[in-house]
Amino acid sequence: MLLMLGAMMEGVTPCFILYTDWVEEIFQTAVSTNHNLSLSGGTDKLSFYSSFGYNNNPGIIDNAGYERYSFRSNIEAKPTKWLTLGMKLNGYLSNNEIGSDRIDDVFTYGYASTPGIVLRHPDGRFGGAQAKGEDIQTNNPLAYLYKNEGNKKERNFRAAFNGVITPFKGLSISGSYSYELTDKDNWSKPNLNDLWDFQTESVVRAATDRTYIYNYNRKIERMFMDGVVRYENSFVDNQLDLNVMVGASQEMRRDRSFSGQKYDWIDSSVDVINGATGDALASGSHTEWAMRSYFGRINLGWADRYLLEANLRADASSRFLKGNRWGYFPSFSAGWRIDQEAFMEGTRNWLDALKLRVSYGELGNNYLDSDYMAIASYSQSNYSLGNVLQVGMTQTALANGNLTWESTAVSNVGVDFTVLNGRLSGTTEYFYKKTSDILIDLPAPLVHGNSSIPTQNSAEVQNQGFELTLNWSDKINDFHYNIGTNVTFVDNKVTKFKGDEASISGSTMIKEGYPINVQYVLVADRIIQSQADLDYVQSLIDNAPIGEDGKKVDPFQSYKRPEMGDVLYKDMDGNGIFNDDDRVAMGHGDTPRFFYDINLGCEWKGFDFSMLMSGTGSQKVQYQTMHTTNIPASGYQIGQEIADGRWYEGRTTPAKYPRLLLNDSRNTRNSTLWETDKAFFKIRNIQLGYTLPEKWVKAATLSRVRVFCSLENFFTFTSFAGMDPETTKLTYPTIRQASFGLNVSF
Repeated sequence: MLLMLGAMMEGVTPCFILYTDWVEEIFQTAVSTNHNLSLSGGTDKLSFYSSFGYNNNPGIIDNAGYERYSFRSNIEAKPTKWLTLGMKLNGYLSNNEIGSDRIDDVFTYGYASTPGIVLRHPDGRFGGAQAKGEDIQTNNPLAYLYKNEGNKKERNFRAAFNGVITPFKGLSISGSYSYELTDKDNWSKPNLNDLWDFQTESVVRAATDRTYIYNYNRKIERMFMDGVVRYENSFVDNQLDLNVMVGASQEMRRDRSFSGQKYDWIDSSVDVINGATGDALASGSHTEWAMRSYFGRINLGWADRYLLEANLRADASSRFLKGNRWGYFPSFSAGWRIDQEAFMEGTRNWLDALKLRVSYGELGNNYLDSDYMAIASYSQSNYSLGNVLQVGMTQTALANGNLTWESTAVSNVGVDFTVLNGRLSGTTEYFYKKTSDILIDLPAPLVHGNSSIPTQNSAEVQNQGFELTLNWSDKINDFHYNIGTNVTFVDNKVTKFKGDEASISGSTMIKEGYPINVQYVLVADRIIQSQADLDYVQSLIDNAPIGEDGKKVDPFQSYKRPEMGDVLYKDMDGNGIFNDDDRVAMGHGDTPRFFYDINLGCEWKGFDFSMLMSGTGSQKVQYQTMHTTNIPASGYQIGQEIADGRWYEGRTTPAKYPRLLLNDSRNTRNSTLWETDKAFFKIRNIQLGYTLPEKWVKAATLSRVRVFCSLENFFTFTSFAGMDPETTKLTYPTIRQASFGLNVSF
């Protein structure tokens, strides 16, 4: 019995075939358990809110679930009219099953397993090769989930304190401090699982791993504090509104980790380092960064018609050296309430609001792959001196002391409107975004040796587009309903990178004048399936260009001459030779240019219904994973679509895919043949609820009771070849969830 896993997991176009044993053993129906308790209360001078929660989620993949305990407590006190104090405490404790570290292996080795493998015997043993001729190295994806025994604990605690002083009307002085600690504590050791042939009751692959005990601890601290002064008032007979804010903030993040591993355990039940007697390994790291900021804002409004706002931020980052740490980022916006003008008097019966606004703003980004790219880094390097081994240090990465902030400037022009007594409202907006001084790696001369080249502020990208939002809300007697939509179109282009040089990674390219990560692929002309096709190939050889040696060039020297069942690519540069120079840029990069959301809702006599949908426009990508390629290999999966659609001798219908070739990639080069479209339409959430009549709940001394049910991620419509168009690779799938709940208010 066969099952299409893609259809089971996500409701998308089925993508590959596996035996149900694979699905039933590794994937399971997960029923999450959630318990939450909330308490609140207080007086005019003191209020509090506390909640406690417990969540047990077994996950949909075996041995990859978690449980979590959480709490939250908020307290606010007003000891005087001019002073407010507050405290917020929250945190959680989570326990994760160790198989969650092996989820990627499930999909990686799921390709590399034969469909007939018995994943697990009822007595707990794991299966290997079962049929004659099967590769004994065939992987068991379920065994990888149990490759280790252990536990992953994570503790998080955050405390935030704040205070506000209002010495007189219009002026407030506030300050806050927060501290967050995340403590990760893991341990693991190998499970020595043999792989069995249950027909012969023999071990086909013995577990030969060396035993060890591994301990790991990581502590992440984050401290944040700020101070803000605000003043607001009205002048000139309340025609002029003034709002001023100035403030400062700083934050620090520390990350320290330590791990130890010791081999040859004394007993398999021990989980501490001292439970092993062999050689040991240890490693540790400590990184930190800090940032300090000053900021200010002024808002002016005249007669509730003309609005102006100006901002300025100054940020300093420890990731850059002195002299380059500070970045300055201004912004401003202006608005005009056109509907308030006297000449709009005649529109009052249908126009509720109309505002024109323009804005310009700059933002900074100081993220780096490493917190220390502005300074040189070193690592241990052994060398010989006097025939004696010496321990030294070598520079592994060159520093760039000129690194500084990456900046983004955004300009917007928009119109907001509300008409027909508030039933129809919307926003239309044009935006232009330019990101400068993007941090990239430029090409380097060989004189630098093996040291990696420092990142530099050298790239520039522009984005522009428009956004439209519309909402309609109305009622018919007791029936209230609303519908809303948001549509966004955005186009991007690399305006500065490496000159004429391109950066090519797989099927994508970054180059000036093109969208980011534009597809750079061959164009498939045809699959050779007839004598006429073979004659055409021969004509290409007969008309090949003459080389410098006066002889005809072999046009297929790079790609091999295509035979029956092979792909013939197009000669896009027209030189009569078929090679990588025939690749062309296609599409609009690694993101679609068109996005949209739709939301629906209605209420009627206590019943309420809502639905959220979203989708994207076309985005072509290459999709060649082990189940969609056509290179057969021992112990690997071949998708049904590939198998049924391939060319083979004697085929009477046109083939969609080329022939299967063992260990030959001539037909799997990135090309239009392997294109798939990631455009999709998803119904993300559907919820139906019912609120009990007020007279019923009052009899039980309650204020509100609502029951509801919801479906999340249940429906996806797409032609994408994979499981989920929002993830290119086959990985942990988007989870479908059915929820039932009860909300009770006292």
